[in-house]
Amino acid sequence: MGSKCDVPTLVISSVSERSGKTIIALGLALNFTGVLGFYKPIRENLIAIDGNLVEEDAYLMRKVLNLEEESLLSPFTYNLFKGINAEDIICGLNRICGDKQAVLLEGTKDISTGFIHDVSSIQLARKLDTEILLVTDIYSLDKVAMTKLLLEKLKVKLKGVVLNQSQDPGFENYMIKRGINIVGSIPFLKELKALHTYEIAEELGGKVIVEGEDRLIEKVMIGAMTPESALKYFRRVPAKAVITGGDRADLQLAALSTSTSCLVLTGGLYPANHVIARAQELGVSVILVHLDTLTAAERVERLTARIDPSDSRKISLIKETVRQNLDTGALWE
Repeated sequence: MGSKCDVPTLVISSVSERSGKTIIALGLALNFTGVLGFYKPIRENLIAIDGNLVEEDAYLMRKVLNLEEESLLSPFTYNLFKGINAEDIICGLNRICGDKQAVLLEGTKDISTGFIHDVSSIQLARKLDTEILLVTDIYSLDKVAMTKLLLEKLKVKLKGVVLNQSQDPGFENYMIKRGINIVGSIPFLKELKALHTYEIAEELGGKVIVEGEDRLIEKVMIGAMTPESALKYFRRVPAKAVITGGDRADLQLAALSTSTSCLVLTGGLYPANHVIARAQELGVSVILVHLDTLTAAERVERLTARIDPSDSRKISLIKETVRQNLDTGALWE
């Protein structure tokens, strides 16, 4: 069965979760010279926007590329015990590709999810008679080699593989020698791992009591020591968020005397007025939370930075990095 969509469709998938599909998809879209569509048929990460739950990647692509509503871009929910009809997924693709010159179809969290119900990335690519672009980190190369063999047996075309967070050409050369087409390597970009103040505030259910400058947060540190020790400790790390008790004015001031992006004050305790004044003077955001320090730190450490459509710095970085490291034009040939 083929798609009624007459424009080229590229399925982007991965052999493991959190491989960087969204970054590559966004970079490819931003470097596409024409009108590109995006389709992620199966919803995964839902986020709240203006009181509504939307699919995170679909929302990002809609806002950045000025596309259709998320309900069209990502219409289905996958349930192992209640399958999705592959024909319904393809009908959804047909609805969005009318005025497009090409469409990026983002698969499920990994290439095997949906296989039982015939809607995995492999099976959709086969039904659409199109190719798969695999995104992987360097720790999943065995899975890539195994997947290539599976695709060959199922007669599904592999367009190529993108190595994400890889700066060593040795990995690329190693895979090429084994017959795997590497279409590019994306270096590790620490800026994409950095958090914004609002992300921390949302995760912790906190209240921003000082609205500072929009500085990225690359590291989280806990303040629970003497001021003298804290000063040496805080000086080691720039662009950090410091989590400490709301009653620890000494540690708060020590943090503010170093390169700090954000203060997270725990226990629901408001800081002293002179701490607020100093934070305002330096443009450092202050978030008040009702959690204890350890719980707040654990939750922030588990937090994954997202790409907000309004974050022009991250979006520009993704566009330029993909342009420099992938032959984007060749992917549509």
